[in-house]
Amino acid sequence: MAEVRFQRIGLVLHPQRPHAWGLAEAVAEYLQRIGREPILLPAETLDRVEIVAGWDLAITFGGDGLVLRVARYAAPAGVPILGINLGRVGFLTEIQPEEWLEQLSRVWEGDYWVERRLMLEACWIREDQRQGPFYALNDVVIGRMGLGRIVRVRVEIDGRYFTTYIGDGLIVATPTGSTAYALAAGGPILPPELKNIVLVPIAPHLSLDRAVVLDEGVRLTLTVHTEGKAALTIDGAGDEPIAEGDRVEIAAAPFSARFIRLRDRSYFYRLLATRLRRMVADENNP
Repeated sequence: MAEVRFQRIGLVLHPQRPHAWGLAEAVAEYLQRIGREPILLPAETLDRVEIVAGWDLAITFGGDGLVLRVARYAAPAGVPILGINLGRVGFLTEIQPEEWLEQLSRVWEGDYWVERRLMLEACWIREDQRQGPFYALNDVVIGRMGLGRIVRVRVEIDGRYFTTYIGDGLIVATPTGSTAYALAAGGPILPPELKNIVLVPIAPHLSLDRAVVLDEGVRLTLTVHTEGKAALTIDGAGDEPIAEGDRVEIAAAPFSARFIRLRDRSYFYRLLATRLRRMVADENNP
């Protein structure tokens, strides 16, 4: 296998994870010794695509939440992601901290494969003001805030009326997000390399109560009707207040998130089985 030359490598760390700084500094020193150019930065300073644009690879030091944040900027820049797991589940990360040296050596030798995952692109429209685009690897959620009134979300697919969801809100998820909030709300589990979009209602009331799997090529328009308070949340961040009549347009992004994988291609099902067993154990031991 030919050596792969990832030269400029961003090291993005979660500042509140134990040992993240020390591990990232150790990796940076190693990269310098082998002639690479490491760029070390805390996650909160990563706030625009331009920061990532010159990188060849992004390595994360944290959990899945950090990977979601990095994907928001790395995917539009075409930069692949390799996660070192300092979190709990590790659905998106790839390397355990104690094995980083061995596994990075495999990457330099080209002993890996690239997994491509669907990203969502969302724009928020209030009257004539358009905000975005915003990008999501997991999901875009419209939900009620607090214990206020129910939210009505009118859904159009490719410009045609589909249905109105009535309840606590609506999740628009990718296959990656199908194992996150969408799963907790009763949605289906999709393998990560599928290219579908999933609609999952949250606590529906007198409306369609089943998840719907859509083709990646659809364009969604969600119009919010509420007498209370609602919020727009993208990959678990933001909670931006949205008002009566606001619209959110969602479609597949014109790029994919790319992940460096060292495990075999069936790794997802093993992780999924482990997580489902853990969920059952948690339910039986509240």
